[in-house]
Amino acid sequence: MKTLEIYEGVVFNSISVNRFKTMKLAVNIFQPLNAETAAVNALLCYMLVRCCKKYPDFTTLSKKLGSLYGAELNGSVSKMGDMQCLNISVSGLDDRYALDGECVSEQLGELLCEVLFNPKVENGCFDEADMLQEKRQLLDMIDSEFNDKRTYASQRLIEIMCADELYGVNRCGTKEQINALTTADVYNAWRDMLKNAHFEFTYVGGSNPQKAINIIDNSFKEISRTPIELSNDVVYTVPKENEVIEEMDVAQSKLEIGIRTACAEPEKEATATRVMCAILGGTATSKLFTNVREKKSLCYYCVSRFYRLKGIMVIESGVETDNIEAAKSAILNEIDEMKKGNISEFEINSAKLAIVNSFRSIVDTVTGITSWYSTQLMDASVDTPEQAAAKINAVTKDEIIAAANKLQLDTVYVLKSN
Repeated sequence: MKTLEIYEGVVFNSISVNRFKTMKLAVNIFQPLNAETAAVNALLCYMLVRCCKKYPDFTTLSKKLGSLYGAELNGSVSKMGDMQCLNISVSGLDDRYALDGECVSEQLGELLCEVLFNPKVENGCFDEADMLQEKRQLLDMIDSEFNDKRTYASQRLIEIMCADELYGVNRCGTKEQINALTTADVYNAWRDMLKNAHFEFTYVGGSNPQKAINIIDNSFKEISRTPIELSNDVVYTVPKENEVIEEMDVAQSKLEIGIRTACAEPEKEATATRVMCAILGGTATSKLFTNVREKKSLCYYCVSRFYRLKGIMVIESGVETDNIEAAKSAILNEIDEMKKGNISEFEINSAKLAIVNSFRSIVDTVTGITSWYSTQLMDASVDTPEQAAAKINAVTKDEIIAAANKLQLDTVYVLKSN
């Protein structure tokens, strides 16, 4: 990956890949995760990809995308550590395959900048009708996450576990906050974004990205900026264990366990923690899958995830209400076994193979490559999949046991069938 800082807080990354017929230009817009601004920033993201001044409705924007060989424009909102990330991307045919030497990358760069810098705004406000539609869709998305009880339980665990941290804020805010937003609020959020956010552009394709760089350079020229610095706080200790039980009309109870790993990116030990997490519950040969689910039949699913920027490991399981305590004990027992060093070479090799294979499959698509590099922007170094795989394979059993012995139980959340 080649990196160019166009202005302070405006970075352009390019990855030259010749094996695809398509290219992608994406921007990750980082702002501090904040309970007061999460909702308006999320709504802003979807307002920007809906239309712009040059293409003021769905029909004209769709025609433009269609004229660019069926290009796509997408937006999404996520959390990356203590930062809220608005992702806006355009993807389409690589210049090498366009007719008559047409420069698709330049036009996609222009479209991305039109969306970012020239939205459909009048008298300091976004369009009311457009906002109402995007509000409805954002509220529907929040409702769908609530209705998917696995997703809901996972979100509730993080909200409870990180109640005193920025990471506990929902990436899209609350329904009440979204409903209260005005078109002027969204406009002010857009102005603040251009002035203060950190912009990380990523280009993946086989053509020269210089024309896209020039367009982005010109777009930022007239903007007076005071960009924020990317920041992320990690909690290393657990003052007090916490257990929360909520009842709801659900067919299957959910057991969520939050654990502090006392280790996070960019620390070197984070790689061993990643392997340890995979051995515990990240693969079909993991301890949780083999022992808790298959042998003891205590749950329908049981997986572990490592949020490496926050140093948090989460164990998710779906259980019968009568098996909640037994499942909890069995899960914690598997962690104790790892702390004692009861980890086989088969388990280590299987976990490493699964992680490395996931790295290799990521680079099978332009979107996968874009995501791969984008998720490393707050790491100590940016690794290729091959470099990351080498680090995984170099992890020793002693390092895995040491990572397991740092684990501290923080929060147990149960969504119980009433």
